Amino acid sequence: MIKPIVKAAQLPLTQEAAYCLFVEKMALWWPLHTRSVSAHLTGERALGLEVDAVAGGKITEIAADGTRYIWGSFKDCDAPHSVAIAFHMGQPAEGASNLVVSFLPLGDEECRVKLHHSGWESYGELAQMMRDGYETAWGEIFDQGYVEACLAQN
Repeated sequence: MIKPIVKAAQLPLTQEAAYCLFVEKMALWWPLHTRSVSAHLTGERALGLEVDAVAGGKITEIAADGTRYIWGSFKDCDAPHSVAIAFHMGQPAEGASNLVVSFLPLGDEECRVKLHHSGWESYGELAQMMRDGYETAWGEIFDQGYVEACLAQN
């Protein structure tokens, strides 16, 4: 088994606000200029994301030319507690990894957000390479993108 990626942060937001920002407002903080299918394929920034945050709903990137790329589908949305996504950004859906993000209240205006990305074996021979790439990517996406957006809310 390949070790999962785990990221966590204690944030000055309510559980509800942290969940809403992560899930419903993903396009506001995700670094689409560097971490998108468009950026990988063409070097161009994606125009945006559509997030249908219901079980079976999709995360869809909209490229500059209008092309739509499915990044994954929601396996579970338990607002404001957690979200589980079959994540396969730029890869076939049948090879999706597992992304679970939980939101734990720590008081009236504070929460702990934990990201757990596993299931690398679904990528077959590319598993370790994918995991290593996402270790770096989640630093930019979660630590710099999401956490900084949460801190900017205050």
